[in-house]
Amino acid sequence: MAEETTPEPETLLTLSDPKAVLSLPAGDGVRDSASFALTADRATTVSVDIVGQDGSTVISSLAPISLTETALTANVTVNVAGLPAGLLSVKATPSLGAPVFSPLRVGSGKPTKATVSLNPRTIHTWSGSSARSTVATVSAVDETNLTIPFTGTVTAVVGSAKYSVAVASPRGETVTATIPASKLKAGSGKVTASVTANGGKATSSAVSLTVRATAIASTKVARSTSVVYPTKDGYKDSVKLTATSTTTTGSAIPVTGTVKILNSKGKTVKTWKLSSSKTWSGVWNGKTGSRVVYGKYTVKTSLKGPEGTTRTASTTVQVKKGKLVSKSLKTTVKANKILTAYIDLGDWDYNDCWQNYYVLGDIFCDGDDSIDGLSLMASGTRTVPTAVVNAQKYGGAKVRITAKVSSLYGDAAWGYAPVGKDLSTSAAIRSTGNNSPGWLSLPATTKKLDVLLGLGEYSFVGIQTFTVEYSYKVLSTK
Repeated sequence: MAEETTPEPETLLTLSDPKAVLSLPAGDGVRDSASFALTADRATTVSVDIVGQDGSTVISSLAPISLTETALTANVTVNVAGLPAGLLSVKATPSLGAPVFSPLRVGSGKPTKATVSLNPRTIHTWSGSSARSTVATVSAVDETNLTIPFTGTVTAVVGSAKYSVAVASPRGETVTATIPASKLKAGSGKVTASVTANGGKATSSAVSLTVRATAIASTKVARSTSVVYPTKDGYKDSVKLTATSTTTTGSAIPVTGTVKILNSKGKTVKTWKLSSSKTWSGVWNGKTGSRVVYGKYTVKTSLKGPEGTTRTASTTVQVKKGKLVSKSLKTTVKANKILTAYIDLGDWDYNDCWQNYYVLGDIFCDGDDSIDGLSLMASGTRTVPTAVVNAQKYGGAKVRITAKVSSLYGDAAWGYAPVGKDLSTSAAIRSTGNNSPGWLSLPATTKKLDVLLGLGEYSFVGIQTFTVEYSYKVLSTK
């Protein structure tokens, strides 16, 4: 009988780096090789092959590796030379035992995508601008989505102007190219990058680029009034002029410009110089030098930016003779012509107002009981004369009403205000005779006045007449 023998044990291998990626072409220094750590649990000889996706088709074979009891680990270096693009595997097979695999991807090195970005996206043709050029940043990847070496061209097209600059990335790094505004024209355009690598080509998506001239796009001049009366009476003694502009850059730019006042013969009587497109304001006193010359004047603004054409705008101002003079009106009316209604604010219906109580046309109001201290409220309106309403635009119009009180007992107060407004002028009635809360200023377009009279509990008051005085100003051309 033959002697029994113990079978030799199989070797257990491990192979590291399951994410190794190589890139074609060979020799460009970009992912030309990859290393794998090979480890065995006992001494053996390992054959190493590069195989296809099926795990059996041998693409390339490497030199066998001997692992000894004193050196059970070795590095396996795989070079891209001679390998096809695609998904492969490194196959390591021990002399006795099962093979192990590690994925290996080989990129073609042909660009599948090129990208370009710009900073800034807006540049200016003016030599004094801070943004005279833009920097295009270019990169390219193959199907592995890893960057690859390339050569190419960045092209900017704005209107009929075209500028191209060559770029090269020998090691797959991101590269830049400068696009100067001086090579283009003002307008909106596109920038693209076209790259070539390992016999393949790709073109990036277009990125928008705006090239702007630094110029005045439009200008206008406005006036605070169309007529000036230079008499220093506080009414339209001068005119405020405002020049505003828009620019092609959307912000303030240096300009060479003026705002001029020209008389009817086209002669300049006043000039302001402008150096910026920022909003400008100035005041003209309506005079030619130190003299007042009546007539129609033209206000003209003229602005030119560092580039572009001169923009102009104009308006007119009339210098007229006129000054404000003070006027007054005074009239006395029966009390019942102003106080025409009343409200009983008590509980017992005892509170009342009577006309013609002492004399013809007077008002007598009596308040006995009250709620919260107010027994009766009499009211009425007074129409402001048209002459006063028309004069309110000049400012300074005011009214004062004086009541002639014939009888008084207890607490009474009265006042007046523009219709619908809170009482701003009021006073308590403390004695018989003339009583007035004082002057009330009349804002423009005040056409009516509210007049109110209030009584406290157990109080009465009699009023014979109201004297209404108006003080106002009118424009005189004499």
